[in-house]
Amino acid sequence: MSLQPTFVPRKPQWRGNTSSEDMNENFEEIVYDLNTIFSEASSLVVDLNELESKVRHELEALSSRVYAVSGLIEAYDISSSGYKMLHEDFYLTGNTSYPNNLANEDKCVVNNELGVVTLPVNNSFSKVYTISLSDGTVYQAGDLSVDVTPIDEDGSVRVEELSPLRAFDGKDDKIWERKVKLNRDYIKDSVSCRMSVNLPSMSNPYVNKIFIKPYPEGTVDITSFNYDTLTSQDNVLPTFSTSGENNIASKMYSFDKIQPSKLTIDFRQRNSSMEDDYKTFVYGAKEIGIENVEYKSSGKIAVRFNLPYYETKLFSNITSLRTNPEYDNIIYKLYLYTSEADFNADVSVWTSSNSPITLTAPLDVALYTTSSIWVMLEMTQETSSSASPLFNSITITYTTA
Repeated sequence: MSLQPTFVPRKPQWRGNTSSEDMNENFEEIVYDLNTIFSEASSLVVDLNELESKVRHELEALSSRVYAVSGLIEAYDISSSGYKMLHEDFYLTGNTSYPNNLANEDKCVVNNELGVVTLPVNNSFSKVYTISLSDGTVYQAGDLSVDVTPIDEDGSVRVEELSPLRAFDGKDDKIWERKVKLNRDYIKDSVSCRMSVNLPSMSNPYVNKIFIKPYPEGTVDITSFNYDTLTSQDNVLPTFSTSGENNIASKMYSFDKIQPSKLTIDFRQRNSSMEDDYKTFVYGAKEIGIENVEYKSSGKIAVRFNLPYYETKLFSNITSLRTNPEYDNIIYKLYLYTSEADFNADVSVWTSSNSPITLTAPLDVALYTTSSIWVMLEMTQETSSSASPLFNSITITYTTA
C-alpha cells in the first residue's frame, strides 16, 4: 500500500462554468486518498503495537535469563578459583575458523540463531513453504493447517491470539503470540495449550530436522512433542525428552528420517505479568522449522581462543578442555594447535585420542609462547544415520606466565 496521493485538482476554466463532473471526480479522489491514508495509519498502529509487545516480552525474558546466568558464572568462579576461563559458543561467529586448505563443502555449518554446529549440508527442503528463486518470496503451502486449543487456560476472561500460521513462514518478524488474560487477583501459576500441525502432502514425505524459536525465548516450556504417521499415532519426537523441556531457548532437533503427517506440540507458560490491569500469560513462537536435510558424512570447524586484551602474559597451561556435547573421539574429535601456521598445516600438540586435559593433568604450552590457541572439531555422522550430530560449545580453563 502506498501513500502517494492519486488526487489531481481539476480547476474550472477561467471565467467559465464549474463542471459538476470535475467536482465529483475531485471529491471521489480525495475520499479515496483519505481512506488509503487512514487504512495505512491503522495498519502501522497494529504493527507498532505488535512490535511493542514483542520487544517488551522479549526484554523481560532476557532480563530473567541474564540474572540466572550471572548466578551460574559466580558459582563457577567460586568452584574454579585460581583458574581463568574462555568459552566459545556459536551464537557469535567472530572466533570461528577453518584451515586454509579446507574445501567449502567440508566446512561444518554454523547456525548462529540456534547456536549450533551441524555437518555440511548438501540439500535442504522445507516441508511447509517454498522460496522463489527469482525474488526470495516465501510461499506457504496451501494445505498446511495449524490449530491451537487450550489445555489449561481456565479462569481466563479473554484470550488474544495472532495466527499460528505466522510461525511457519520462514521469518522471525511475524510471530505467533497467544495472550491469556485473567483478573489481576486470580490465583493461577501457569497456562498451557496444544498446537496441532497437519503437514502438507508432498512427494518427499521425510523429515529429519525441526527447530523451534519460542516466544518469549527462555520462558516457554514444551511439555510434549509428538507426531503421527499414516500408520501410527502419538509417537514421541526423536531426541525430545519424554519428561518435557522447560524454559527452552531456540533449539534444533536432529534425528533419523521420519514420515510425519501431523505434529502435536504442548506449550506451557509459567510466567505472568500485569498488562492493562490483567494478570497476563504470554506464549507462542517466532518460528517453527520442519525440514528434510541431506548432510555430508563429516566436516570440520575450529575456534580460536585469544587471551583477553587485559592479559599481559602468555598461555602457560591449559588446565581443562570441555565441550558440549562431550567429545568422544568417535563422533566428536578434537585437535589443539598453538599457532596459525600449525593449524593450517594440521600439526597439533594434542588430540582427543590423547589423555584428557584436566586440572590434575594439564597441557603445558608455555614453550610455544603464544597468546592464541586453536581447537578444531572434526564431526562425523553415525553409520547409517541420516541425522547430523549437533555441537554447541567449547570451554577451556588456563593459566598464564
